[in-house]
Amino acid sequence: MRKFFSQYSGFLILSIAFHVVVVSALLIGFDSKPAEIKKYGVKKQNIIQAVSVNEKLVKNELNKILAAEKRKKRKEVARQKRLNDEAKKAKANRIKEQKKLASLKKKQKETKKKLKQQKLAEQKKIQVLRKKQKQEKLKLKKLANAAAVLKKKKESERKKLEALQAKKRAEKKKAEQAKRQQELRKLMEAEEREQLTRQLRGVTLSYIASIQAVVKANWRRPAKLTKDAKCKVNVKQIPGGEIIYRQVSNCTGGNGFKRSVETALAKTSHLPAPPDPRVFDREIVFTFKEK
Repeated sequence: MRKFFSQYSGFLILSIAFHVVVVSALLIGFDSKPAEIKKYGVKKQNIIQAVSVNEKLVKNELNKILAAEKRKKRKEVARQKRLNDEAKKAKANRIKEQKKLASLKKKQKETKKKLKQQKLAEQKKIQVLRKKQKQEKLKLKKLANAAAVLKKKKESERKKLEALQAKKRAEKKKAEQAKRQQELRKLMEAEEREQLTRQLRGVTLSYIASIQAVVKANWRRPAKLTKDAKCKVNVKQIPGGEIIYRQVSNCTGGNGFKRSVETALAKTSHLPAPPDPRVFDREIVFTFKEK
């Protein structure tokens, strides 16, 4: 079918053009004889519509053929382009292969030349090595004599090294003993500090208990008091026990209980002296309870 269109596309276009001319002539003929059309009872409007439809069909067919011809041309152009690209690519590959072959021949020639040069160089090396072997034999004889002297010297150095190592081991042992003694002393000091801390902790608890007792001595139990009522008390003092700051917070016994604790704290102007000066603290925080 494609071959047919390729060979006879011109004839098809001429044929379609001819039909268009014929249809146009018929249209003109119909328009020139309206009386005769009326005579036979045919409506002019129907004839015009028929002619328009035929003309439209002809145009559609013509457009289809032209579109097919355009598609064919595009495909042919694409095919020619593909063939040209393939030809160019094949030519480029041939040139590339020719260059590779020329490069390979050049490399082979260079390799042959290098091998020849290497062979000459190896022969020269062998001559030099033979000469060196003779010189090495003389050196070995001298070295053998020197080795005997060196052996005696090494033996002397070995004895000195053993004596030095024995001295270092003794010093290391002495240092390790000193280190163990120091660690033991540090351990004993840490235990003493821990024991002192426990002692001071007990003194601190006793000191805070005495402060609570002083505040409680100034406290008056309110009429209504919930179970487990308590308040957080924060006081700051200066050396000598004088209170310079008071605060009552986090109370759970109601406003009456809080006011009673604040009143007791206001009546307390000084705190008792600590049983040990080391537990003195400017800020004291404790929980005030009824019991």
